[in-house]
Amino acid sequence: MERGTYISASGGMNQLRKLDVVNNNLANVNTPGFKKELLVGSVHTFDQTLASMVASKDPYAKGDHERTPGAVHAHSVTDFSLGPIKDTGNELDLALRNPKDFFVINTPSGPRYTRAGNFTLNSEGQISTLDGMQVAGDGGAITITGAPLAISPNGSVTSKGILVGKLQVVHFDDPKVLEREGSSRFTLPAGKPPPVPVEPDVIPRSLEMSNVSAITSMIDLIAASKGFEMYTKTAQTIDGMNQSAIGQVGRRPS
Repeated sequence: MERGTYISASGGMNQLRKLDVVNNNLANVNTPGFKKELLVGSVHTFDQTLASMVASKDPYAKGDHERTPGAVHAHSVTDFSLGPIKDTGNELDLALRNPKDFFVINTPSGPRYTRAGNFTLNSEGQISTLDGMQVAGDGGAITITGAPLAISPNGSVTSKGILVGKLQVVHFDDPKVLEREGSSRFTLPAGKPPPVPVEPDVIPRSLEMSNVSAITSMIDLIAASKGFEMYTKTAQTIDGMNQSAIGQVGRRPS
């Protein structure tokens, strides 16, 4: 591919990916515990190119940044900064103070981690997520036997004045090792160090909301849209120039 076309196509693809990321952030601006995604880019390394596969046979193989300067590799990362805390008055709504702490959710696929504390009770009276997954306690499921229900800042749960369990909370020194699963749930990839159980520090009757700024995201959306349009027009202009140049090849001078 001609160098200019490759660079403009690369830039256009990055802007298109950014549009997807920003749109998803905006769609979850009101989702409790949602963590926004950020798009980051880096110049292609040599081992990410086709040239690396034939380097042993081709002494002239060059790194991508040398062959096509400006071509970048983009990927998304999660911003785990703390979102705003909203007082709801609901006894089953909980927010975590430390941005590196997570609730543990028991799922058929294994433990999952979340900052979304908008819990409810399932058909068996156990504290669960809205989709029915069991919220882990330090001794297993936490079953509510009746009102009144109260959850203290240290995660202790009482039902009818009797202690029935304590929420399990874990800490990740680097939450970026987590992989996103759905809107506000995360999983720990195999081979990564397990989280450390910690003493819960929760804000009762409150929720941590999404850390997405609607205003900033709208600005990013407009910028990405304009950027994609610019790169598209650039690629079309270069293609037109190439076609014109090809048409001149072999033509007799008048």
